[in-house]
Amino acid sequence: MILLSLKRYGITTGAAAAAAAKAATYDLLYDLRSSTVTIPTPIGLRLEIEVAAYSQRADERCATVNKVAGDNPDVLDGVEIRSCCARIQGNDVVVVGGEGVGKVTRPGLKTSVGESAISPIARDMIVQSVREVLKDGGIRVTVEVPKGSILAKDTMNPDVGVERGVSILGTTGIEVPVSDEDYMDHLRTELCVIKLSGDMLVVAPGNTSAEVGRRLYGDVVVKVGDRVGDTIIEALRKGFKRIVLVSLPGKLVKVAAGLMNTHSRYGDCRVETITHASVLAGVDGELLTKIASSKTVGEALSLLGQRKEEVMSIVAQRALFRLMSLGRASFGVVACDESGRVIARAGEI
Repeated sequence: MILLSLKRYGITTGAAAAAAAKAATYDLLYDLRSSTVTIPTPIGLRLEIEVAAYSQRADERCATVNKVAGDNPDVLDGVEIRSCCARIQGNDVVVVGGEGVGKVTRPGLKTSVGESAISPIARDMIVQSVREVLKDGGIRVTVEVPKGSILAKDTMNPDVGVERGVSILGTTGIEVPVSDEDYMDHLRTELCVIKLSGDMLVVAPGNTSAEVGRRLYGDVVVKVGDRVGDTIIEALRKGFKRIVLVSLPGKLVKVAAGLMNTHSRYGDCRVETITHASVLAGVDGELLTKIASSKTVGEALSLLGQRKEEVMSIVAQRALFRLMSLGRASFGVVACDESGRVIARAGEI
Protein backbone atom coordinates (compact mmCIF):
# COMPACT_ATOMS: atom_id res chain seq x y z
CA MET A 1 0.00 0.00 0.00
CA ILE A 2 1.31 3.47 -0.96
CA LEU A 3 0.39 6.39 1.26
CA LEU A 4 0.32 9.79 -0.38
CA SER A 5 0.90 12.84 1.81
CA LEU A 6 -0.72 15.97 0.41
CA LYS A 7 0.93 19.16 1.58
CA ARG A 8 -0.65 22.59 1.50
CA TYR A 9 1.13 25.37 -0.35
CA GLY A 10 0.67 28.98 0.69
CA ILE A 11 1.17 32.53 -0.52
CA THR A 12 3.87 35.00 0.48
CA THR A 13 3.25 38.37 2.10
CA GLY A 14 4.18 39.92 -1.26
CA ALA A 15 1.51 37.93 -3.08
CA ALA A 16 -1.07 38.80 -0.43
CA ALA A 17 -0.23 42.50 -0.75
CA ALA A 18 -0.39 42.31 -4.55
CA ALA A 19 -3.79 40.61 -4.51
CA ALA A 20 -5.12 43.16 -2.01
CA ALA A 21 -3.76 46.00 -4.17
CA LYS A 22 -5.43 44.64 -7.31
CA ALA A 23 -8.75 44.19 -5.50
CA ALA A 24 -8.57 47.70 -4.04
CA THR A 25 -7.77 49.14 -7.48
CA TYR A 26 -10.85 47.48 -8.98
CA ASP A 27 -12.92 49.00 -6.18
CA LEU A 28 -11.35 52.45 -6.59
CA LEU A 29 -11.72 52.65 -10.36
CA TYR A 30 -14.87 50.65 -11.06
CA ASP A 31 -16.70 50.21 -7.72
CA LEU A 32 -16.20 46.48 -8.26
CA ARG A 33 -15.67 44.21 -5.27
CA SER A 34 -14.80 40.66 -6.22
CA SER A 35 -14.43 37.75 -3.80
CA THR A 36 -11.20 36.67 -5.56
CA VAL A 37 -8.56 38.20 -7.80
CA THR A 38 -5.91 36.64 -10.01
CA ILE A 39 -2.37 38.02 -9.94
CA PRO A 40 0.84 37.40 -11.92
CA THR A 41 3.92 35.94 -10.25
CA PRO A 42 7.64 36.20 -11.11
CA ILE A 43 7.71 32.54 -12.17
CA GLY A 44 4.98 32.90 -14.80
CA LEU A 45 2.16 31.24 -12.88
CA ARG A 46 -1.00 33.11 -11.97
CA LEU A 47 -2.54 32.81 -8.51
CA GLU A 48 -6.23 33.16 -7.70
CA ILE A 49 -6.41 34.60 -4.18
CA GLU A 50 -9.42 35.15 -1.94
CA VAL A 51 -10.18 38.70 -0.76
CA ALA A 52 -11.23 38.74 2.90
CA ALA A 53 -12.65 42.26 3.24
CA TYR A 54 -13.07 45.70 1.68
CA SER A 55 -13.14 49.13 3.32
CA GLN A 56 -12.99 52.82 2.46
CA ARG A 57 -11.42 55.89 4.04
CA ALA A 58 -11.14 59.43 2.66
CA ASP A 59 -9.92 59.10 -0.95
CA GLU A 60 -8.66 55.52 -0.54
CA ARG A 61 -10.22 52.16 -1.22
CA CYS A 62 -8.76 49.25 0.77
CA ALA A 63 -8.82 45.47 0.43
CA THR A 64 -7.57 42.83 2.85
CA VAL A 65 -6.09 39.41 2.10
CA ASN A 66 -5.08 36.85 4.71
CA LYS A 67 -1.55 35.54 4.34
CA VAL A 68 -1.46 31.73 4.02
CA ALA A 69 1.59 29.76 5.19
CA GLY A 70 0.37 26.37 4.00
CA ASP A 71 2.14 23.58 5.88
CA ASN A 72 5.09 25.76 6.84
CA PRO A 73 5.41 26.98 10.45
CA ASP A 74 5.00 30.75 10.21
CA VAL A 75 4.05 33.33 12.82
CA LEU A 76 2.38 35.32 10.03
CA ASP A 77 -0.01 32.53 9.01
CA GLY A 78 -3.48 34.04 8.64
CA VAL A 79 -2.36 37.61 9.32
CA GLU A 80 -4.24 40.40 7.55
CA ILE A 81 -2.36 42.16 4.72
CA ARG A 82 -4.16 45.32 3.66
CA SER A 83 -3.50 47.44 0.57
CA CYS A 84 -5.10 50.88 0.26
CA CYS A 85 -5.16 52.56 -3.15
CA ALA A 86 -5.66 56.20 -4.10
CA ARG A 87 -5.38 58.22 -7.31
CA ILE A 88 -2.25 60.36 -7.77
CA GLN A 89 -0.94 62.69 -10.45
CA GLY A 90 1.12 61.18 -13.25
CA ASN A 91 1.20 57.63 -14.56
CA ASP A 92 3.22 55.81 -11.92
CA VAL A 93 2.21 53.07 -9.50
CA VAL A 94 3.89 54.07 -6.22
CA VAL A 95 4.15 51.48 -3.43
CA VAL A 96 4.74 52.61 0.16
CA GLY A 97 4.65 50.91 3.53
CA GLY A 98 2.13 51.91 6.16
CA GLU A 99 1.05 50.63 9.56
CA GLY A 100 2.81 47.43 10.61
CA VAL A 101 5.30 47.34 7.73
CA GLY A 102 8.85 47.60 9.07
CA LYS A 103 11.56 50.10 8.23
CA VAL A 104 15.06 49.08 7.17
CA THR A 105 17.58 50.44 9.67
CA ARG A 106 20.84 48.76 8.63
CA PRO A 107 22.64 48.31 5.29
CA GLY A 108 23.01 45.02 3.46
CA LEU A 109 19.38 44.16 2.75
CA LYS A 110 17.74 44.35 -0.68
CA THR A 111 15.98 47.55 0.38
CA SER A 112 17.87 50.73 1.27
CA VAL A 113 18.15 52.08 4.79
CA GLY A 114 15.18 54.25 5.72
CA GLU A 115 12.78 52.64 3.26
CA SER A 116 9.86 50.37 4.04
CA ALA A 117 10.75 46.68 4.18
CA ILE A 118 9.10 45.74 0.88
CA SER A 119 11.44 43.65 -1.26
CA PRO A 120 12.02 44.67 -4.89
CA ILE A 121 10.35 41.50 -6.21
CA ALA A 122 7.30 41.93 -3.96
CA ARG A 123 7.09 45.59 -5.01
CA ASP A 124 7.20 44.60 -8.69
CA MET A 125 4.46 42.03 -8.13
CA ILE A 126 2.24 44.71 -6.56
CA VAL A 127 2.92 47.14 -9.43
CA GLN A 128 2.22 44.53 -12.12
CA SER A 129 -1.01 43.46 -10.41
CA VAL A 130 -2.28 47.05 -10.27
CA ARG A 131 -1.30 47.72 -13.88
CA GLU A 132 -3.51 44.85 -15.02
CA VAL A 133 -6.45 47.01 -13.88
CA LEU A 134 -5.16 50.55 -14.40
CA LYS A 135 -5.79 52.01 -17.86
CA ASP A 136 -4.31 55.49 -17.31
CA GLY A 137 -3.21 57.80 -14.53
CA GLY A 138 -1.34 56.93 -11.37
CA ILE A 139 -2.05 54.95 -8.20
CA ARG A 140 -0.49 55.07 -4.75
CA VAL A 141 -0.57 51.73 -2.92
CA THR A 142 -0.10 51.80 0.84
CA VAL A 143 0.59 48.33 2.24
CA GLU A 144 -0.41 47.76 5.85
CA VAL A 145 -0.21 44.88 8.32
CA PRO A 146 -2.46 45.91 11.22
CA LYS A 147 -0.79 43.53 13.73
CA GLY A 148 2.65 43.82 12.16
CA SER A 149 4.41 45.79 14.88
CA ILE A 150 3.38 43.19 17.47
CA LEU A 151 4.08 40.11 15.34
CA ALA A 152 7.48 41.45 14.28
CA LYS A 153 8.82 40.76 17.76
CA ASP A 154 8.38 37.02 17.09
CA THR A 155 10.21 37.13 13.74
CA MET A 156 13.86 37.54 12.82
CA ASN A 157 13.26 41.09 11.56
CA PRO A 158 14.88 42.86 14.53
CA ASP A 159 17.94 40.63 14.11
CA VAL A 160 18.48 41.76 10.51
CA GLY A 161 17.78 45.45 10.96
CA VAL A 162 14.06 45.75 10.21
CA GLU A 163 12.26 47.63 12.98
CA ARG A 164 8.67 48.40 14.00
CA GLY A 165 6.97 45.95 11.67
CA VAL A 166 7.16 42.94 9.37
CA SER A 167 8.63 42.58 5.89
CA ILE A 168 6.69 42.18 2.63
CA LEU A 169 8.65 39.47 0.83
CA GLY A 170 8.51 36.62 -1.65
CA THR A 171 10.60 35.68 -4.68
CA THR A 172 7.93 33.49 -6.31
CA GLY A 173 4.69 34.47 -4.60
CA ILE A 174 4.24 30.87 -3.48
CA GLU A 175 5.05 29.33 -0.08
CA VAL A 176 6.41 25.84 -0.69
CA PRO A 177 6.25 23.34 2.22
CA VAL A 178 9.88 22.37 2.76
CA SER A 179 10.28 21.79 6.48
CA ASP A 180 9.48 18.07 6.69
CA GLU A 181 10.66 14.65 5.62
CA ASP A 182 8.26 14.61 2.67
CA TYR A 183 10.38 17.32 1.10
CA MET A 184 13.41 15.04 1.32
CA ASP A 185 11.41 12.39 -0.56
CA HIS A 186 10.74 14.99 -3.23
CA LEU A 187 14.48 15.77 -3.45
CA ARG A 188 15.32 12.07 -3.81
CA THR A 189 12.96 11.86 -6.77
CA GLU A 190 14.59 14.89 -8.39
CA LEU A 191 18.04 13.35 -7.90
CA CYS A 192 16.90 10.17 -9.66
CA VAL A 193 15.73 12.20 -12.66
CA ILE A 194 18.94 14.25 -12.86
CA LYS A 195 21.09 11.12 -12.52
CA LEU A 196 19.65 9.83 -15.79
CA SER A 197 21.55 12.62 -17.59
CA GLY A 198 24.94 11.89 -16.00
CA ASP A 199 27.10 12.22 -12.92
CA MET A 200 26.97 16.03 -12.50
CA LEU A 201 24.76 17.71 -9.87
CA VAL A 202 24.32 21.34 -8.84
CA VAL A 203 22.90 21.94 -5.37
CA ALA A 204 21.19 25.32 -4.84
CA PRO A 205 19.46 26.44 -1.64
CA GLY A 206 17.11 29.00 -3.22
CA ASN A 207 15.62 30.53 -6.35
CA THR A 208 18.42 32.97 -7.20
CA SER A 209 21.17 30.38 -6.72
CA ALA A 210 19.17 27.86 -8.76
CA GLU A 211 18.94 30.34 -11.63
CA VAL A 212 22.69 30.93 -11.48
CA GLY A 213 23.31 27.18 -11.39
CA ARG A 214 21.20 26.61 -14.51
CA ARG A 215 22.95 29.46 -16.31
CA LEU A 216 26.37 28.01 -15.53
CA TYR A 217 25.75 24.26 -15.74
CA GLY A 218 22.44 23.59 -17.44
CA ASP A 219 19.49 21.54 -16.27
CA VAL A 220 21.23 19.53 -13.52
CA VAL A 221 20.13 21.75 -10.62
CA VAL A 222 18.20 20.67 -7.55
CA LYS A 223 16.78 23.35 -5.26
CA VAL A 224 17.19 22.07 -1.70
CA GLY A 225 16.12 24.82 0.70
CA ASP A 226 18.00 24.23 3.96
CA ARG A 227 18.78 20.54 3.29
CA VAL A 228 22.27 20.96 1.85
CA GLY A 229 24.01 18.14 3.68
CA ASP A 230 21.18 15.61 3.43
CA THR A 231 20.91 16.20 -0.32
CA ILE A 232 24.63 15.82 -0.95
CA ILE A 233 24.81 12.62 1.11
CA GLU A 234 21.88 11.23 -0.87
CA ALA A 235 23.57 12.31 -4.13
CA LEU A 236 26.74 10.47 -3.16
CA ARG A 237 24.69 7.33 -2.49
CA LYS A 238 23.17 7.62 -5.95
CA GLY A 239 26.61 7.79 -7.55
CA PHE A 240 27.03 11.45 -8.50
CA LYS A 241 30.74 12.08 -9.14
CA ARG A 242 30.78 15.87 -9.49
CA ILE A 243 28.77 18.08 -7.12
CA VAL A 244 28.76 21.88 -7.12
CA LEU A 245 27.10 23.99 -4.44
CA VAL A 246 25.85 27.36 -5.74
CA SER A 247 24.70 29.66 -2.97
CA LEU A 248 24.10 33.20 -1.82
CA PRO A 249 26.46 34.36 0.96
CA GLY A 250 23.89 34.06 3.76
CA LYS A 251 23.58 30.28 3.37
CA LEU A 252 27.16 29.66 2.30
CA VAL A 253 28.67 31.07 5.50
CA LYS A 254 26.64 28.55 7.48
CA VAL A 255 27.94 25.68 5.37
CA ALA A 256 31.44 27.07 5.85
CA ALA A 257 30.89 26.80 9.59
CA GLY A 258 29.78 23.19 9.29
CA LEU A 259 26.00 23.65 9.45
CA MET A 260 24.74 21.30 6.75
CA ASN A 261 21.12 22.13 7.53
CA THR A 262 21.04 25.91 7.23
CA HIS A 263 17.72 26.48 9.03
CA SER A 264 18.06 28.95 11.89
CA ARG A 265 16.90 26.41 14.47
CA TYR A 266 20.15 24.48 13.98
CA GLY A 267 22.37 27.45 14.71
CA ASP A 268 23.39 30.90 13.57
CA CYS A 269 27.06 31.61 13.04
CA ARG A 270 26.81 33.92 10.03
CA VAL A 271 28.45 37.04 11.40
CA GLU A 272 31.07 35.05 13.29
CA THR A 273 32.02 33.19 10.10
CA ILE A 274 32.25 36.30 7.94
CA THR A 275 34.31 37.98 10.70
CA HIS A 276 36.70 35.03 10.81
CA ALA A 277 37.10 35.10 7.04
CA SER A 278 37.75 38.86 7.21
CA VAL A 279 40.54 38.28 9.74
CA LEU A 280 42.13 35.70 7.42
CA ALA A 281 41.85 38.22 4.57
CA GLY A 282 43.86 40.72 6.61
CA VAL A 283 41.04 43.09 7.48
CA ASP A 284 41.77 44.78 10.77
CA GLY A 285 41.11 47.83 12.88
CA GLU A 286 37.86 49.75 12.89
CA LEU A 287 36.47 47.97 9.82
CA LEU A 288 36.83 44.57 11.45
CA THR A 289 35.00 45.83 14.52
CA LYS A 290 32.14 47.07 12.35
CA ILE A 291 31.95 43.72 10.55
CA ALA A 292 31.81 41.87 13.87
CA SER A 293 28.96 44.17 14.94
CA SER A 294 26.91 43.54 11.78
CA LYS A 295 23.43 42.10 12.00
CA THR A 296 23.58 40.25 8.68
CA VAL A 297 26.05 38.91 6.14
CA GLY A 298 24.71 41.46 3.67
CA GLU A 299 25.56 44.30 6.01
CA ALA A 300 29.06 42.90 6.56
CA LEU A 301 29.66 42.57 2.81
CA SER A 302 28.46 46.12 2.21
CA LEU A 303 31.02 47.31 4.77
CA LEU A 304 33.77 45.30 3.06
CA GLY A 305 33.15 47.04 -0.26
CA GLN A 306 35.71 45.98 -2.85
CA ARG A 307 37.19 43.41 -0.47
CA LYS A 308 34.02 41.33 -0.27
CA GLU A 309 35.07 39.01 -3.10
CA GLU A 310 38.38 38.31 -1.34
CA VAL A 311 36.55 37.48 1.88
CA MET A 312 33.91 35.37 0.11
CA SER A 313 36.66 33.40 -1.61
CA ILE A 314 37.89 32.38 1.83
CA VAL A 315 34.33 31.46 2.83
CA ALA A 316 33.98 29.40 -0.36
CA GLN A 317 37.21 27.54 0.36
CA ARG A 318 36.05 26.76 3.87
CA ALA A 319 32.67 25.56 2.58
CA LEU A 320 34.49 23.33 0.08
CA PHE A 321 36.46 21.78 2.96
CA ARG A 322 33.18 21.03 4.76
CA LEU A 323 31.63 19.43 1.68
CA MET A 324 34.65 17.22 1.11
CA SER A 325 34.12 15.72 4.56
CA LEU A 326 30.77 14.30 3.42
CA GLY A 327 32.23 11.77 0.98
CA ARG A 328 34.25 11.09 -2.15
CA ALA A 329 33.41 13.24 -5.19
CA SER A 330 34.76 16.23 -7.11
CA PHE A 331 33.26 19.14 -5.21
CA GLY A 332 32.96 22.78 -6.20
CA VAL A 333 31.52 25.90 -4.61
CA VAL A 334 30.16 29.01 -6.33
CA ALA A 335 29.08 32.08 -4.37
CA CYS A 336 26.75 34.57 -6.05
CA ASP A 337 25.07 37.80 -5.01
CA GLU A 338 21.39 38.76 -5.16
CA SER A 339 21.77 39.99 -8.74
CA GLY A 340 23.10 36.61 -9.85
CA ARG A 341 26.71 37.74 -10.26
CA VAL A 342 29.35 35.20 -9.31
CA ILE A 343 31.57 36.66 -6.57
CA ALA A 344 33.69 33.66 -5.52
CA ARG A 345 34.60 30.13 -6.59
CA ALA A 346 36.41 27.19 -5.04
CA GLY A 347 37.23 23.61 -5.98
CA GLU A 348 36.23 21.70 -9.12
CA ILE A 349 33.94 24.16 -10.88
